[in-house]
Amino acid sequence: MALIEAKGLCKHYQLGEVEVAALNGVDIDLDAGSFAVVAGRSGSGKTTLLNMIGALDMPDAGVVRIQGEDFLNLSRDARAEFRLRHIGFIFQAYNLIRVLSARENVAYVLQLQGMNKRERLEIADGLLAEVGLADLGDRRPDQLSGGQQQRVAVARALASKPDIVLADEPTANLDTQTGGELIDLMQGLNREHGATFLIASHDPMVIETAGQVVQMQDGRIVEHA
Repeated sequence: MALIEAKGLCKHYQLGEVEVAALNGVDIDLDAGSFAVVAGRSGSGKTTLLNMIGALDMPDAGVVRIQGEDFLNLSRDARAEFRLRHIGFIFQAYNLIRVLSARENVAYVLQLQGMNKRERLEIADGLLAEVGLADLGDRRPDQLSGGQQQRVAVARALASKPDIVLADEPTANLDTQTGGELIDLMQGLNREHGATFLIASHDPMVIETAGQVVQMQDGRIVEHA
């Protein structure tokens, strides 16, 4: 059984008087431990697909199963709890909490899960060490470079030991060298932690590293290799 199974996903948005098909009958299966990239131009549907798989948005039609469970049909609270336990997110704009330190940002998801402070900060410190930021845990986001902030975001995504990490254009705000280092880091963490990575990107460097490439165009998958 595939870890991620999406069938017949459709999503339409209204832009003024024009209806845009962001997703138009998308099917995708990914096995546990995959390192896959959803590629395509801006507007091809990459981010919308990730948002459907992560239940950040709901499709007009179709189904998403994670570990065989149709979690889009869960209640809103149950979906939020499922995300908290099973899915990590990495965003283009980092989305760190500005008033928290790096270690507190990483630990935040564990706080939401009810873990005690000492244990969650120990886990956060260990993950920051894994991403090369062992000495920067007390710095707030505005005291870190873009690449360092994105490393904190990667550590945060892994804090709950998720089955799936969804990354939306993680290298878009980084220079070539820093972006390459980040992808190398994510591949290493994919191997070490066993989480399935699904990355939306139009960056050729990112696409070249993928074990699987899902090519999208105009809301459809045109190639899956």
